[in-house]
Amino acid sequence: MKKIPGIEPRFGHLCSYRAEFTEPQQMVGRAHVGTRMIAALTGGTLTGERLSGRVMPSGGDWATIDERGVLRLDARVTFETHDGALIYVSYRGVLRPMDKVRDYSRRGGPQTPEEHAQVYFRTAPIFETGHPDYQWLNDIVTVGIGASVGGAVEYDVYELL
Repeated sequence: MKKIPGIEPRFGHLCSYRAEFTEPQQMVGRAHVGTRMIAALTGGTLTGERLSGRVMPSGGDWATIDERGVLRLDARVTFETHDGALIYVSYRGVLRPMDKVRDYSRRGGPQTPEEHAQVYFRTAPIFETGHPDYQWLNDIVTVGIGASVGGAVEYDVYELL
């Protein structure tokens, strides 16, 4: 199959955010898709040229870990912008390998570009808001690149242009 002529993916930085969370509060245990664990978000920060504010202390991650050590995220977050708009963000993603993630997380996250490269942490955020100044978020496609940093996750989110 041929590529669509003249179309090459380009990305623009949308925002970065840090979300703090509790240790998994509910370990549901082994089920048909892996071991289910649920962690609550306790807050965080949001920075970017078009999007800044805070991560609200609500939401969480309903993740599963399979027998191969692959964590599959199922997260819901609410941002509050610097001017008071509320933006709901949901995303699925993949974090692997968990043995490296745990090692790095104990010491505050990966420290070097080589350590970051050893962990695959990618998400696909979807934004929802009714605020007129941020309606454009409802109609974009984004990808996130994350890092687990011990009690928190940090993401750089990019809009597919």
